[in-house]
Amino acid sequence: MKKARLLIVLVTIIPFLGFGADSTFLKPKGTVYGKIFTNFHSQINTGDNADAFEIQRAYFGYKSQLSKYFEANIKLDIGSPNDVSEFSKIRRYAYFKNAYVGYKKGKISSYFGIIDLLQFKVQEKYWGHRYIEKSFDDRYKFGSSADLAWQINYDHSKWISVDFTVMNGEGYTQLQTDNTLTTGFGVSLYPVKNFTTRFYYDVSEKTTIQSTLVGFLGYKLKNKIMAGLEYNYRFNDNFVKDKNRFGYSAYVSYYPIKKFQVFGRYDKLSSNKFERQEQPWNLAKDGSSIIAGVEFSPIDYVKIALNYQDWFPYAANEENSQYIYLNFEISF
Repeated sequence: MKKARLLIVLVTIIPFLGFGADSTFLKPKGTVYGKIFTNFHSQINTGDNADAFEIQRAYFGYKSQLSKYFEANIKLDIGSPNDVSEFSKIRRYAYFKNAYVGYKKGKISSYFGIIDLLQFKVQEKYWGHRYIEKSFDDRYKFGSSADLAWQINYDHSKWISVDFTVMNGEGYTQLQTDNTLTTGFGVSLYPVKNFTTRFYYDVSEKTTIQSTLVGFLGYKLKNKIMAGLEYNYRFNDNFVKDKNRFGYSAYVSYYPIKKFQVFGRYDKLSSNKFERQEQPWNLAKDGSSIIAGVEFSPIDYVKIALNYQDWFPYAANEENSQYIYLNFEISF
């Protein structure tokens, strides 16, 4: 399988060797950009009603159009480390979320470096509230939002596009090299006006084969309504044979008047049972979640959302968590 993947990479690269020099050189035009996610929240199902201010994330980047066909982008992701220390949200680590060169000509585009992955990029856009919560695959660790990778996209026509990615497989916060790569393939379909359907599959191999299957259906009517339904299945999670995780996420946003939005989302995460076992292997982390609220955008660069969030674990010995959030997104 590893030799086959290497062959696929070589076959993918060869057409680009014939591009020749890009004769249309431009004086590079760069843009500085940034984004901040912050909130105030209160837990409402505890006696002391724990309150806190929080900065979840800050992005800072620079992108430049190097020539007619080539571009470059570098972006820092500044957030808390993924540890369980009580001080983890105080410390801030900076990672390269993006650091790539891109090529786009006609129906073909290609990116190399630390790039955004496409496993849940479409779903994240339909959900539309990344500053409040990550989309399903990102939240429950079915995949990473970015990685060191080579990606090819082909927009065949108005109704179909395909993408192929060979990635490190560790995510953008862990760029160490090993002998394992992950290969991903996606197809996006636009069968009728306002509808999007997407299918994605990736596979990687260590002691066993781990793979992820994703299906998505979305509907969008600009400035009126946006809805999405996705189903996700991870086979042999963390390369452990027969340990599978799966679930779905449904979300909708409605715009009653300009600058205001009402939104809601429901997640359900489950795992399979082993033979002769009564409970799923990952019961302690299985559960369901609801997010519902209203959003106000006074200007294009600011979003404010008052919302309710909960998590109801399926394990009887785990506590429910219920919160009221006031979230902010500031971009420039």
